[in-house]
Amino acid sequence: MRALLINVYVSDLDYAMKWYQESLGFKLSNDHYNYPVAIDLVHNSEIRLLLHKAEKPTNIEISEDSATVITFQVDDIREKIKEFKRKGIEFLHDEPQFFPLGEWIAFKDPFGNILELAELKSEAQLG
Repeated sequence: MRALLINVYVSDLDYAMKWYQESLGFKLSNDHYNYPVAIDLVHNSEIRLLLHKAEKPTNIEISEDSATVITFQVDDIREKIKEFKRKGIEFLHDEPQFFPLGEWIAFKDPFGNILELAELKSEAQLG
């Protein structure tokens, strides 16, 4: 089994489409284009997000509220943090957090959905 797509609910579909493209590098796909109800975005043909129109933004607090969090693997978390900060993305932590397989850091999209970046340790470091 593998993930087919990830549904993300947003309160402003037009702004979400722009934000996910400009901030995270997703591209518009015509596979599931159902504007103004939902739009399909893809990233390197590996990740598919289906953005759906919601009535209001969410207010999820990490580690407090039940939620689904999307984690994007990156090669260099510190460089990606710099890039995202230049784009105006605010992180929920001052520095990447450690976990047994590497480091991660969380941020929210403009609609309150929690997203994360993760850099995994190399095989040699896991040894």
